[in-house]
Amino acid sequence: MNRKLGWIPVLIALLVVFMTACGGKEGNSSSGGTIQIGLAAPISGTQAQYGEALRNGAELAARQINDAGGIDGKTVKIVVEDDKGDSNEAVNVANKFANNKGIAAVVGHFNSSATLAAAPVYNKNKIVHISPASSAPGVTDAGEYTYRVITTDAFQAKFLADWSKELGYQKVALIYEQSDFGLGLLDVYQSAATAHGIEIVAAEAALIASQAKKLDLRTDYIGVDSLYSRALLELGGESVENFKLIGFFYPGGNNEQATKFHDAYVEAYGKEPDTYAAYAYDATSILIEAIRQNGADREKIKTYLDTLKDFPGATGSLTFDENGDVQTVPQKLIVKNGAFALYEG
Repeated sequence: MNRKLGWIPVLIALLVVFMTACGGKEGNSSSGGTIQIGLAAPISGTQAQYGEALRNGAELAARQINDAGGIDGKTVKIVVEDDKGDSNEAVNVANKFANNKGIAAVVGHFNSSATLAAAPVYNKNKIVHISPASSAPGVTDAGEYTYRVITTDAFQAKFLADWSKELGYQKVALIYEQSDFGLGLLDVYQSAATAHGIEIVAAEAALIASQAKKLDLRTDYIGVDSLYSRALLELGGESVENFKLIGFFYPGGNNEQATKFHDAYVEAYGKEPDTYAAYAYDATSILIEAIRQNGADREKIKTYLDTLKDFPGATGSLTFDENGDVQTVPQKLIVKNGAFALYEG
């Protein structure tokens, strides 16, 4: 490694691959004293840890409204289905949920390929689904009944390019995943950075912070929200000190809802929530509020989402645009003393 590159800030984009679920029985969405919301998540398979986080977040939102008396005396039930992380299964799940008149709306799917595969089913049957984690640009055009509470890859890359300019970076090297996710971030960041007069001096497919430290590569790092995880801190150790990144769920900061969700999650499950649990919690909370305001009617739920503005979520203040894409602002974070902290620059 050429130590002359030591001053070059590095943009890191990590791959997050996720998928979805299935289920339901025939009936009315508010029959039998219950209101049913579907959850499509990878409950089994290699992505089961994320499916568990999604289920926990969704069920916590339902538990809270039920503990408060439910909606017009009716209990909210989360109907969970497992698609095992497969796009074809996601379509099967979507058909189950869409054809089950007892399902008022759906939280899902998890990864973008599953959401894109399932979206035509939901849209044809006019049932809302809110993805907690599908960030691919293509989801924007997936249909009028398709929504998401996670921002697009393009938004995050542009936000990072703007932040890079604010930080005074003039040259950057890029580290990215060889995937649609990583390449999408790469393209948007490169375009936005060039517009800001930032020179891209290298685009590398693999580099580990600990290796850079061993080589005495002195550099700044700045990255997207997929870096915001305990894994970065535990695996990186001292090597990731001063990493700059963005995050939408940051408890203990200036978002009171994030802290409340964190504390309730720890009390309920005895462990720390991750970002995806928070996304699922927000998606479910929005649907619960839609039902509380307008009733468990699929079309009225959509009407509520189309007029949603500044919903106070654990992942920020949430508004949907005309494409169902969430509009919110991330927190600027930095790793300090082995922990995530608000960036005060």
